Parts: sequence; C-alpha cells; structure tokens
Amino acid sequence: MSLEDVYKLHVNDIYRYLFRLTRDARQAEDLTQETFFRAFLSLDDYRGEKVRPWLFKVAYHAFVDWHRKQMRRPLQLVEHLAEREDHLVDDPAETVVNKEMWEWANELLLQLPEKQKQVILLAAMPFSYAEIAEILEIDLADVKRSLFRGRQKMRKMWRDGVDDE
Repeated sequence: MSLEDVYKLHVNDIYRYLFRLTRDARQAEDLTQETFFRAFLSLDDYRGEKVRPWLFKVAYHAFVDWHRKQMRRPLQLVEHLAEREDHLVDDPAETVVNKEMWEWANELLLQLPEKQKQVILLAAMPFSYAEIAEILEIDLADVKRSLFRGRQKMRKMWRDGVDDE
C-alpha cells in the first residue's frame, strides 16, 4: 500500500480525532498535515505494525507538541465547537435537543483529565484497548482504568447536570 493510499484511507479519522482535541478546524487541518508529514519522515522507524494505530500515535504526539506550545503562549479565546450536522433528523425540535446534548457531552469530555479524554476519544474511534495503549504509550491496565474512570466521571457530571435542571 502506497503512502497516498494510506493517506486517503485514514485522513478523515485522523482529522476528526484532532478536531475533537483542538476544537479548531484550521488547527486540526494543520495537525493532520503535520501528522502525515511526520509519518513520511519517520518511515524508517516504521516496523511493520498496524498502520492505523501507528498514525494515531504520530497524531497524538503532534497534538502534544502543539498543546505544549499553546501552554507557553498567553491565553487566547477558543472558538466554539462547530455545529454537528445530523442529516438523519427531520424534526427541528429534535435537532435542537441533539445539538444541545452533543455540546453538553463535549463540555463534559473537556472537563476530564487529559489521559481520560484521550482514551475515551480513541475508544470511540474505535480502537482496541491494546491499540490505545500503543498510541498513548501507556499500559493496557492504565487504558482500562482511565476509560472506566473517565466514563464514570462523565456519567456523574451528566447526572449532576440533569439534577440541576
């Protein structure tokens, strides 16, 4: 499989992952290109493992590097998450409810510690626990623990938010 085929096959998934992390379409595009650029440069380090987890590992490291640079810069306002288009819903009231629930779930996800957020996002991609451990370079037990605790925290925050309303 050529690098161009790999790009075409995985670019959308890498972009969605990075968009969820950055909440910025332009930055996600830049990091997606950075991911494939780094992947091209590090082809010598590729040991024949599965391509998809390897690319997500490269994307994760590109995000971490970008995030560290952002932390050194003065605080900037973050644009709101773009609306998610849901073509299956015809009822306007249902569309509004779905949009609010989507935004609320994203806000809850952003409140989680970084590792739990990463694990939940990768599990939704869907990756196996072993692949997530490989991408994030953590133990398999740590993946399971972070996923369990992250989901548990999100459920609690969700319930608390419902109770407040």
